[in-house]
Amino acid sequence: MNMQDKLQDLITNDYEFKFGEYFSRGWQLFGKKPGHYIGFFALTMLMIMVVAFIPVIGSIGAQILGGVLMVGFFVFSQNIQYNANPTFDDLFKPFSSFGKITIVQLIILGFTIVILMPILIFGFTSIFSGIFDIVQNADYYDNNPGAVFEMFDLEAMIPLAIITYLFLFFIQTIYMFSNPIAHFFNVSAWESMEASRKIIQKKFFHFFGLIILLAIMNIAGAMCIFVGLFITIPLTYTTMYAAFDDILKPTEANNDSLANDDSFEKRDN
Repeated sequence: MNMQDKLQDLITNDYEFKFGEYFSRGWQLFGKKPGHYIGFFALTMLMIMVVAFIPVIGSIGAQILGGVLMVGFFVFSQNIQYNANPTFDDLFKPFSSFGKITIVQLIILGFTIVILMPILIFGFTSIFSGIFDIVQNADYYDNNPGAVFEMFDLEAMIPLAIITYLFLFFIQTIYMFSNPIAHFFNVSAWESMEASRKIIQKKFFHFFGLIILLAIMNIAGAMCIFVGLFITIPLTYTTMYAAFDDILKPTEANNDSLANDDSFEKRDN
């Protein structure tokens, strides 16, 4: 079944979102190769940090690399799921889809910039108007230093910031499967993004809740002197893979002989 047929089937017939099972499956996958997952995460962070230091394009390059290596976690998890000889090389197999993943990441980056524009414009406008006001009324602010904070319209900034973050969460949620779809289903960047959007919008609040819980889990990991992230971030990827595998069944799409059963529950090896 190709991506178009799979998409039409999911939209027409709907699908079940197995919230608790995705966390359970993610933990099972992580538990089978914890050393590999932790090593993958350490190597991923090292590579991203090195790329991030490249002048001018470092931040963009790091985002693209992060997208590619995230799919590497999916490839490794799939091979564990189906006992298909998982190896350390799995992390780098998505580089075969580097071009498509790059386009996906750049489009998402573009959406992110557009979403951030209102709050950035508002913030810079407030700052520059405040500086101009200080220059014009220097004596007043010298005698009333606390009045400096009154220049900034925090009452307007707070709701604008909340709306901005909600839109950012929305974008991150509906496109969370874009890169894996581009790689596993071998479709174009935009086709993968549209497929991800249409599939996730069917159960948007389920996915949104999943993202929120994963974010809370990683915040808790960061609070443990960041050491906890070596467990929570790989667990985030394995949980996301469990949802991806159950809903889209990529092994079926690729006519993989490992996919002998459509049932998520019966594919536990």
